[in-house]
Amino acid sequence: MGRWLVPLVLAIFTFGTADFVVAGLLRDMAEDLGRGEAAIGQLVTVYSIVYAISAPVAAVLTARVPRRALAVAGMAMFIAGNVVAASTSDYEVLLVSRVISAMAAAAVTPMCFNAAGTLPPEGRRGRALGALSAGIMLAQLLGVPLGTWFGGMWGWQAAFWMCVGLGVLVLVTMLTLLPVLALPPASGLRERLAPATKGPVLRGLSAMMLLSAGSMMMMTYIAPISAAAGGVDTAGVAMLFVAAGLAGVVATQVGGAASDKLGALRTVAIGAGMLVAVMVVLSGMVLWGSTPFAALVVLVMFMAFAIGLLNPPLVVWLLGRAGPSGNEVMALNASAMYLGTSLGGVLGGLMLSLYGPAALPMLAVVETALMVVLVVTARRDSRDAATGVPAERETTAVA
Repeated sequence: MGRWLVPLVLAIFTFGTADFVVAGLLRDMAEDLGRGEAAIGQLVTVYSIVYAISAPVAAVLTARVPRRALAVAGMAMFIAGNVVAASTSDYEVLLVSRVISAMAAAAVTPMCFNAAGTLPPEGRRGRALGALSAGIMLAQLLGVPLGTWFGGMWGWQAAFWMCVGLGVLVLVTMLTLLPVLALPPASGLRERLAPATKGPVLRGLSAMMLLSAGSMMMMTYIAPISAAAGGVDTAGVAMLFVAAGLAGVVATQVGGAASDKLGALRTVAIGAGMLVAVMVVLSGMVLWGSTPFAALVVLVMFMAFAIGLLNPPLVVWLLGRAGPSGNEVMALNASAMYLGTSLGGVLGGLMLSLYGPAALPMLAVVETALMVVLVVTARRDSRDAATGVPAERETTAVA
């Protein structure tokens, strides 16, 4: 695949770790800063919201900035934000540092996905995008636990120093391994944003938002779901998270390879069918209430595998319709994912309080069905607005 992929995967891993590492240190930070755990939790919320808003804005403002310069400036800004976070004991300063780090990550992430989707030859792009998706999974599986361990050993600031070290590593690898990336053709703001205003891309972004909403909803409320299904305790929930993380990492690689071999839409269909089947079975297990723990582990792994299988082909599909506006569309894709994450938490909490744990998997079924409908209807468009290639022909080319 090429050494150039290493800094891109490291960057995605680092940004994901920085986003969620606070969650593992919530209690320690609350005690040290003299704030409630809810206030500390807003450090994650602020990072996510700023990221979602900044990504498309940064993509437009930096469209003509050389990619290497953008990467260096973004990583330097990210490192600076985490140095501030690691050096302060003031909540307000910490909040500002999170804003700085999120803005930096939002500027660099779309470039990473656009590069992974355009540098490899056709037939290899799904694998490259799958590797980047694995970086996100690894952040939750490895980065956050490692940061939590550092924080427990040497104080919560150590977790942010770890993020500084990761940022420096990303910066060095970008300077040494990342090739010169071509800028898109010079065009005005309206031309750059044109693909994002058309039906296919809008439906693709909506599909990604629904996928993020469903997956985050299930992982956020996996504790009450597993407790209702089989009386799983806290230690058991931790094992479920590890199992889901491992399955997700494998799935992103399989999803990328399947996109290259079978085509993006076929891979989406396979992943969506698997996810619907798993959700129906899980809802039944919740209603039964006596599910063996081993069966729940297997089911959660299948759920995470199906979710991981869906991400790479959706990104491949979107990039195939972005034309020269790949960076802008990938920025909007990042926003859609973070908005979906927020939506999943809100809807999941509402359904849990109104109808109980069994309703959550069934809501995920509805979201998955809507996602498939959006992708299929976009495929029927007679022409793609971004490239002017007939939809059927372009789908084959991208696949």
